[in-house]
Amino acid sequence: MPSSARYKPVQKRSQATIEKILDTAARLLISNGYIGLTTNQIASEAGIGIGTVYRYFADKNELLVALRDRTSAEMTRELAGVVTSSLSFEPTRAVRQLFALLVDAVERNAAIINALANEVPMGLQGNILPEVEGQLMRLGQHFLAHHRPDLSDTEVSELSYIGVTVGFAAAMRIGVQREPHMDRQRLIDCAGDVLTAWIDPRRQSVSAPRAQDQ
Repeated sequence: MPSSARYKPVQKRSQATIEKILDTAARLLISNGYIGLTTNQIASEAGIGIGTVYRYFADKNELLVALRDRTSAEMTRELAGVVTSSLSFEPTRAVRQLFALLVDAVERNAAIINALANEVPMGLQGNILPEVEGQLMRLGQHFLAHHRPDLSDTEVSELSYIGVTVGFAAAMRIGVQREPHMDRQRLIDCAGDVLTAWIDPRRQSVSAPRAQDQ
């Protein structure tokens, strides 16, 4: 996805200004919602001129795309950081660890994700976290190819598509929309069983250790 910023900063000062604008927009989006968010309000709260906001972003929708992209990129970097080490684990443990990490990342960004999902018009938001889902698809294929060398390329692609779609949706539900009476760890364990069966339906996933025991 191309950058949504009108002007690509090369100086640290310009980069810091963009981060300040995005941080302010994030706070206001959470507190005031999409309808109540304006570029004038962002400029005022950030303590900068409205012209500075427009130097980098044409309107609030372009700014929110950048905010979505930043959140997505941060989560993607976090996930990529543990994938290599997880390949050395037994598949059941690796799947559970990666899924628990994804839920943690979603929870840390729950307020922004929830605002983008429920406030921003569908035409703008599209896929809420496109980079995260795309990275998960690539990681899923790499993971399956490593642990299931018996599968063809087509089978790896198909199983990755299903597994990542189910896993990503489950992580979003647990991290953002979990009902108060539901036990977080039990949900993660249940999802881990489902995803373990995705790796190898012959594997007895129920024998896997609980995440808190690892």
